[in-house]
Amino acid sequence: MNIALDLDGCLSNFHYSFSKIANKLFGTPIVENIKDVKKYDWYDWFPLTKEQCKLTWKEIDKNVENFWLDAVPLVDIPIFRKLESLEKANHNIFFVTLRRDTAGMNVLQQTNLWIKKHSNLTHFCTIPTEKKGKILDGIKGHFFLDDSPEQVIEASIEAPNCKSFLLVRPYNQYALEFIQKSHKFKNIGICYSVEEFLDIIENK
Repeated sequence: MNIALDLDGCLSNFHYSFSKIANKLFGTPIVENIKDVKKYDWYDWFPLTKEQCKLTWKEIDKNVENFWLDAVPLVDIPIFRKLESLEKANHNIFFVTLRRDTAGMNVLQQTNLWIKKHSNLTHFCTIPTEKKGKILDGIKGHFFLDDSPEQVIEASIEAPNCKSFLLVRPYNQYALEFIQKSHKFKNIGICYSVEEFLDIIENK
């Protein structure tokens, strides 16, 4: 099977990394626990304006060496062991991410090194893209996990044969009722942890 996972918000703590840079620039709080993230856009819940968000990204793009490589994992070692077991069982592991190039190594190099740093995966594939649904259709994905309702819905449309799962976080619960009651998006599932997603696959 072809198994695809998002990284930031699923396996890696983007919010912690980003808030540390913003803290250095503007003195705003550091957000270490993803449960404290209230909404997707920082300026909708956090004391950062749109302009300050842009300036934080500008700092990351130009001056923060290997921003993605230094991200802290959101999952423990047993989750990486589960991914390794799936790989050993001849399943293909894809990491499909919205990440962009930043200072230092390019996004593909940083992400691949991050995965190797935290796991013993050897044959995985990393795909930075804004078109996750089309990628999932292209690789003939069977399972997909993301924390973005919009990405999961797009995947369900573009790759209808892929079972897409929304990883529930405090900032995406606005979409839960819509997805659960929808007759159109029946190929979308709900997961409350990465472990639950991997258990579903293992039990297939």
